[in-house]
Amino acid sequence: MRAARRLAAGPLAPALLALGLLACDEGQAPPAAPFAELEGTAYTRYRGRFAPASTDTLDDGVEVHRFAASADGPGCLRGAPYQVSVRDAGSPDLLVYLQGGGACWSDFCLALADPVEGIPAFDVLDPAEPLNPMADWNVVYVPYCDGGLFAGDRAWDDDGDGVADRDYRGLRNLTAALDLAAARFPKPRRVVFAGSSGGAYGTIIGLPLVRLSWPDAELRVINDAGLGVAWGDEPERLSALVDELGAQALVPASCPDCLANGHLTGLVRWQLERDPGLRIAAISSLQDKVIADWFLRIGGEAFEAAVRAQTAPLVVDFPNRYRRFLADGDAHTALLGGIRGFIGDDVPEAVERVVAVGGLGVTVIADQAVGDWLRAFLAGDDPGWPDRVAR
Repeated sequence: MRAARRLAAGPLAPALLALGLLACDEGQAPPAAPFAELEGTAYTRYRGRFAPASTDTLDDGVEVHRFAASADGPGCLRGAPYQVSVRDAGSPDLLVYLQGGGACWSDFCLALADPVEGIPAFDVLDPAEPLNPMADWNVVYVPYCDGGLFAGDRAWDDDGDGVADRDYRGLRNLTAALDLAAARFPKPRRVVFAGSSGGAYGTIIGLPLVRLSWPDAELRVINDAGLGVAWGDEPERLSALVDELGAQALVPASCPDCLANGHLTGLVRWQLERDPGLRIAAISSLQDKVIADWFLRIGGEAFEAAVRAQTAPLVVDFPNRYRRFLADGDAHTALLGGIRGFIGDDVPEAVERVVAVGGLGVTVIADQAVGDWLRAFLAGDDPGWPDRVAR
């Protein structure tokens, strides 16, 4: 039972269609307020402001919490109202999953513009999937429908008619979803903050909000196909994008140069430095075609070089807390096992042929599937969770 999704498409639409936490060591208490400096800043300005207007329960027991359309609340790129879905499995553990689904700015616009209805039953979101290490966890599914990587907070009137053509509300959407999740599950034992593609970039941006929501929980990140690589040769492009999205609040005052090299990996380092319990599982193919060719437009070889250069120092400096699963090839994402997991069942056949997507059992390095690697990650099994790079 899912609502139809619209795609907000720009000049690349004929060729393209889709783009797609912290952890304490066992027995170690989380650090005291590692992101306290963000309290009371623009980054946290929407906390506690928005509550759902209504809730429906679908046939599979999933709750859909709907926010009222308003001028200043949660919402989607073209004005559709926002919603968040919840599966209460009666578990002490919680998965907060950020959906992927493109991006939209002045010279690139290919993004979902409607929220997903319910929780797609794919891989890590499928409670019946044997390879899913979180099959019996509670789930909060956070749709992505504003094209702003869960960071946007600005409206653009492109044609001067007085009506916003691009309404970035990602920060409001993410904050509202986490407020709802914290109210619904106030004291989880473990929280995994995961996302794929645009949602993976969102895990970098939203991590401090998650820690602020659950200061005492064991918290881990699964970043799937959005490791923070951007435009190292043209750092001004990232600065321009942050400005266009109205996302300056994501840069903490203590790290003014976090984005100076044209990548978001400086934010990852800043987070690892401040929270000694943080563990991150970073997943990507070495030449992810969707990110390298469509989103960044830098090509597979340049993308691979940047991924290696940006992530290797994090492995060296935080060897037990940041590890990679970098598979060979150019497939996009590994957590959902199919493009339908991102944008529903109405995917054109041509798109499925063009977009190669990995999965828990098919994304493999040597003899280890990424699903088994993640199971070891969540179990605290360090030998089963090595840093893996295909070549």
